[in-house]
Amino acid sequence: MGSARWSLQTSHLILIMSFPIWFIVFGFVLGTVLGSLLKVLADRGLSGKSFFGRSCCLDCQKKLLWYDLVPLVSYILLKGRCRYCRKKIGWEYPAVEIISGILIGYLFFLSYSTLPALSDPLKLILFSLELVFKIFFITVLLSLFLTDYKKMLIPDRIILPSIIISAIFIFVINLYKVAYLYIYLQSHPIGKYLLPPYSSYFQDRVLSNIQDLFTHIGAGLGLGTFFLLLILLTKGKGMGGGDVKLGMFMGIALGPINTIIATTLAFFTGAIFSIFLILVKKGSLKSVVPFGPFLVIGSLVALFWGNWILDKYFNLFQ
Repeated sequence: MGSARWSLQTSHLILIMSFPIWFIVFGFVLGTVLGSLLKVLADRGLSGKSFFGRSCCLDCQKKLLWYDLVPLVSYILLKGRCRYCRKKIGWEYPAVEIISGILIGYLFFLSYSTLPALSDPLKLILFSLELVFKIFFITVLLSLFLTDYKKMLIPDRIILPSIIISAIFIFVINLYKVAYLYIYLQSHPIGKYLLPPYSSYFQDRVLSNIQDLFTHIGAGLGLGTFFLLLILLTKGKGMGGGDVKLGMFMGIALGPINTIIATTLAFFTGAIFSIFLILVKKGSLKSVVPFGPFLVIGSLVALFWGNWILDKYFNLFQ
């Protein structure tokens, strides 16, 4: 009996030790830091202030030092007040930091299963590129959620550079995949025979990556055009130019399939929310509800669970 209990305790310990707690904690901490930055990004994007420069208290204008800006920790130690003028700090700051921390931490949790060994640095670089791009995508989405929710505005200062950066990321990732495959095949005794002139395997993979690049760009242009047509047909009711640009950003980052999932979820959740407002008499059929937050929610769901949703959908027809 004692040996069985010891065996059970040992197995539990091994499970805990093998669980990627350190990886998730790192992701959460990174997420809180990014949450603090994206809150500043959203506020300055709306105010027109420069994205660069030190933060200061909105009331006393005192420039804040590094120990005033430690995510969550400073807010707790200062009891939600400015160190200098003792004015209350808005609850948005810790809330955004926590949400960002949870999302980035969850991303790290999902990514852990594909984390390559340190002995394979080339594959580790590819893993890092894809992870950094997803972190960038989440950070921009959260900042745009804030700006559209607060002011019904998606600032060009944020979304336009994000579209360009996303396209560059997709290009670099696909280019690196081609380079990685070539190096791997070249270094493998049998892999050499999958390179020209022995085989067309490598050329086929190159074409596949080129197609992947163009499908992502096409998804962005397609969704942006779709939103633009909706604006023209509805004469700008319920959707604006910012949504067109956000649609382009989504499409480039997510690709065609996940873009369809994200957009469908956005329209569905947006409709449910609008009906809810009417039922509780907080809105009417003529009320304008910002669509950006629903696009953000749909994009996050598609990013995390897009493949799972697709599998469940196809299983319905089997």
